[in-house]
Parts: sequence; C-alpha cells; structure tokens
Amino acid sequence: MKKVIGRLNSRGDNWLFSKSIDLGVLFFPVWIIWIIFLSNETYYQQLELPIWAWFVFILGIDVSHVWSSLFRTYSNKEEFTAHKILLIVAPIVLFASSASLLYFSTQWFWRVMAYIAVFHFIKQQYGFLALYRYRKGQRRKKLISDKLLIYVATVYPVIYWHFNSRSRFNWFIENDFFPLDQWLGNETVVALIFFVLNCVYWLFILTWVVQEIVQKDVQENVSIGKILWGLTTAVNWWFGIVYFNSDLVFSISNVVAHGIPYIVLICYYDIKKKKVKSNIQLNFLPVVKRIAFILFIIFTAAFVEEYFWDMLVYREHVSTFERIFPYHWDQLNYTWSLSLAVAVLALPQQVHYITDGFIWKMNSKNKYLKPIFSKDES
Repeated sequence: MKKVIGRLNSRGDNWLFSKSIDLGVLFFPVWIIWIIFLSNETYYQQLELPIWAWFVFILGIDVSHVWSSLFRTYSNKEEFTAHKILLIVAPIVLFASSASLLYFSTQWFWRVMAYIAVFHFIKQQYGFLALYRYRKGQRRKKLISDKLLIYVATVYPVIYWHFNSRSRFNWFIENDFFPLDQWLGNETVVALIFFVLNCVYWLFILTWVVQEIVQKDVQENVSIGKILWGLTTAVNWWFGIVYFNSDLVFSISNVVAHGIPYIVLICYYDIKKKKVKSNIQLNFLPVVKRIAFILFIIFTAAFVEEYFWDMLVYREHVSTFERIFPYHWDQLNYTWSLSLAVAVLALPQQVHYITDGFIWKMNSKNKYLKPIFSKDES
C-alpha cells in the first residue's frame, strides 16, 4: 500500500500543464458545474438556457475555442507553412460541400455536422489523454488501452441518446441524430437492458482506473492527471446524456469540459513554443499580456460570428446584439442566399474540426509538440 501511495505524488509529469493549472482550469470548472446541477436536479432539468448563460458558455467558451485554433494555424506563418495544403484546400472543399448539401437539405446538413462534431469531441478527449501519456513517458501496452477507454466512455452515452425515446435535447437542431428508439420494443425491457449496460459501463471505467494505479513496473509513477481526465470524461458524458434529460445541462457541461481545456492548450502551446525556440525563461508580465491578447482576439471573433448568425439566420438574440450594433440586413429567406450564408458562417467550426486532427499529431509537421510535452519539460 505504501508503494502505491508513494507513486500517487504530485510530480510535474503527473500533470499536463502543472498541478495547479490542471486542477484549477481543466477539472474544477467541470466538477463545480456538476455540484451545482446535482444540488437541484429538477430545477435545472426544466430550466431553459438564459441569455447570460448563452453568452458566457456558448459564445464565450464554445465558439471562442473554435477561433483559438487560429493561433495554431492561419495566424502563425511557421504553423501555416507546415500545414499549407491542408489549410488552403480544407476551407474550399468544406464550403463547396456545405453549400451543396444545404441547398439539397438543411436537415441533412446539420445531421452531418452533428455526427462530425461528436467525432471531433470524442477525438479531443482522447487527444488530451494521449498528451498525458506522452508527458508521463508511458509506452507499455495495457489490457484496456486509453483509446478504448475514451471510446467506451463517450460512445455508449451517444448510443443511449439515439435510443432514448424521451430525449428532450439535440446537438444542433431537432432530430439531427437518427431517432432509433422506434426500433426497440417494450419500454420495461429496454430499461432493464440499459440498466445492465450502465453497470457494465461503470465497471469498465473503474477497471481502467485500477489498471492505471496498479502498475507492473514499480519504477513508473501513477499519472493522477491522466486518471482524472479519463474519469471526468466518463462522468461528464454519462451524467450529461444518460442521467439528465436537459438541453441546458448537456450544453453547459459539455462546453465547459471541451472548450476551456482547448483554449488553455492553445495558450500553453503558444507560450511554451517561444521558450523552446529561444531557450529563455519567459517573464510573468509578457505571458499574461499574451494570454490576454489571445482571449481578446478569440472572443471578438466569436462575437462577430454569432452577430452574423443571429442577424442573417436565427434572430434569437436580436435585442441583445442590437444594443451594441444595430442590424443593417434583413434575415435571409431565399434558398441560395441562406445556403451560402450558413456555409460561410459554419466554415470556422468545420475547419476547426478537420485541422484539429492534424495539428496535434506527434510528427515532423508539428516539431514543437514533443519538446513542449516531453517529461523533461514537466
């Protein structure tokens, strides 16, 4: 027991950024959200997303985190050159595909977007776990791989979502996921099946946790941050989709767990890259200024994007946006103009989905990733 406890220490390589940053920014916000939701389940299950929460969580975190990838792609000459073909071709192909699909069927456009978004969210959860593993220097294969853990933790709740006849929320628009509940029979039998699957789900998650703690190699310390990331992912997806049946709960919890870590990752990479290139210790004030600059740019970009979404397409937050900038265009109704507008406005999100699968790979095109996240940098 002493050996196990001894390995549960707070060494730098147990954390992705640092103990204080990981706990304070990656984990505590999600945990606090769940404490709030669980404190009054009935109230939050029935509550609609208020305008202030939309601005803070959807615009301020979700849309902003999409724009933060600018600092790993288009706004940096070196990064742009490394992925030049991808960054030029992807927007052209995505715009043409989106405009065509929108003209054919708006429902199918958002359905495709929803499934791509789910895949992206799942891959990001694994991406962070992979960075934790690399930071730790873990190479040994295990019975339950990290990738399998993330896929089980996230895919099962999504499957449940598809077969839940009482689901009152969606990803983008109503019925963007295929409604598969009509394929099931007696509701009592279905409830029993999912009860068993829920038990199997948590048994699998706990088995992975035990596996991570009980190491065969006595020289290898347990990565507390990695375990917390895997557990938090499982809890967040299961509670957000299976336990609750609320658009507000799912939206906020998912956005906080997905958007904040990504923004932190972008800032951390941007700052550490300068240190790796110049081999000098960065002072506190320049770091704070750089982070403030990144946050200002991505929030401004997110605000402008949502302003045009609301003015041209949705008209859901007119009174709020017009207090700042009055609308000068009418809401679009003509099929082609609306299709083109949505295709343009959806591009930042789509490009983020696609490029994110390439800019975080440990390969020659991303030559700063290994030195930034190596054990020696912990």
